[in-house]
Amino acid sequence: MAKRKRHEESEGTSPKKSKAARFNIHTLSRLQKAVAADPEIDLTLYFPKDYSERLSEMRTPLLSSATPISAATTSGSVLEDDIRVFLRPSEPIAVIFPLSDSVCRMLAGTDMSEALIGLMQRSEILWKSPFPRKKMVFKCDGNIVVKAIKNAVDYTEYTTLLYLEVHKPTVPAPRPSGLLRVNNVSLIFMTYVPTTTLADIWTGLDIAQKRSIQHQLNEILADLRSLSCPDGMPLGGVRGEGCKDVRRHLRHSIEPILTIKDFKNFQFPSLRTPIFTEFIDRLCQPCIRPGQLEIQCVFTHGDLRPDNITVEASDGGQFRITGLLDWEYSGFYPEYYELIRSTNGLGPSGDDDWYLFLPECISPERYGMWWLLDYAHGRLVE
Repeated sequence: MAKRKRHEESEGTSPKKSKAARFNIHTLSRLQKAVAADPEIDLTLYFPKDYSERLSEMRTPLLSSATPISAATTSGSVLEDDIRVFLRPSEPIAVIFPLSDSVCRMLAGTDMSEALIGLMQRSEILWKSPFPRKKMVFKCDGNIVVKAIKNAVDYTEYTTLLYLEVHKPTVPAPRPSGLLRVNNVSLIFMTYVPTTTLADIWTGLDIAQKRSIQHQLNEILADLRSLSCPDGMPLGGVRGEGCKDVRRHLRHSIEPILTIKDFKNFQFPSLRTPIFTEFIDRLCQPCIRPGQLEIQCVFTHGDLRPDNITVEASDGGQFRITGLLDWEYSGFYPEYYELIRSTNGLGPSGDDDWYLFLPECISPERYGMWWLLDYAHGRLVE
């Protein structure tokens, strides 16, 4: 205990570590755990995606002379820690998906690059990630928002919005309005959904209000999950983007995944011993109800949490769900996977009762054993 106390005291007196230092410490800790579990492990599986580039961005301050947008905006001056610093008039614009009429009107003029930079300059910041030079969301003129992502490896979120607009327009998702790419920054235009999130109000809701949200969300997800994976279509994104796993860091499947068994092998690549893997599977089979042995692949949001659910006040002191946001991890996945992903932030020391009000169609009562099986596998590869 004394040793631990001295260690904590020494940490308390040490200077605050930089982003780059914290990033390296976190990466090293992950690698050490992997080697401790398996000294012959392939460490490349445990390195963060785009490690060198991310580290370089954290270490190197951007010179103000390279900042193309310097005028004051509705959200203040564009600072170094802002993804808009990468938008330069000299960079070509690639139209990945056609722009809607409303976006075209915003960018009307003799020079599209200048019009785009002007639009981004005056746009209001709605949200920014912990690394704002990687991802931010802005509200443009009118009823349009733009999500800016640096070095996006695919366009899953946008292709999902296109897919839902055609196949399931009843799901309250933003409507796609075009996608541009400038200097490796993807600009995803979509319709604006009011930004009062469930996270903003959840702690102030009573039990009846939380039950109401739970029932509404159950209806929305049941509608979404009625989209089953077409025969022969690979799991994951609807345009062949593949599957994503964010258990330790973001990983993408390389080969097409056509079965749930292949999906599990992708999730847990270090579990190479087939005997142990089969033993774990057999251990759980008696606890799974017969009707759940044949798992289907259904459309999955992939990042269901209060921050990604928008609401508005309605009559009788209730709140109505108005939208589901952030579809970048969506696609066709095993039907139990929504529960696993929606509890990604759940931990032994957590006190958020959101997890006790998950929709019935993805509840632990329905998929509890699959959740435990995934948890057991996950602990073996951490």
